[in-house]
Amino acid sequence: MIDLFTNLKSITVESLIEEASKLKEQGCRFAALTCEQVGELVELTYHFDVDYEMIHLRLELPLKGTLPSISPLFPSAFLIENEYQDLFGLSFTDLTVDYKGRLYLAENGPKTPLIK
Repeated sequence: MIDLFTNLKSITVESLIEEASKLKEQGCRFAALTCEQVGELVELTYHFDVDYEMIHLRLELPLKGTLPSISPLFPSAFLIENEYQDLFGLSFTDLTVDYKGRLYLAENGPKTPLIK
């Protein structure tokens, strides 16, 4: 069995931009962001790739918490960060494009449908 998270580093919300900047300097590309509710927290795992090697940064924050966007560093991240604003009620500061919770959800639609 392959361990998919061999290169996993636990970080804090406060260190996210610094850690993502280091990966960008190393030539990494942003590949994906996954989010999972764990009790009263959400666990976010950022996935990066360099030369077919995956590197992961993981952090936890309270439900409906706020964290900085990595979209100024990795422009493609704005879509998934907006998605998690819709689905988990997270708030990302400094998003390059901010749909303000309306990327997928209509004004009168459900709010944060993935929070249990």
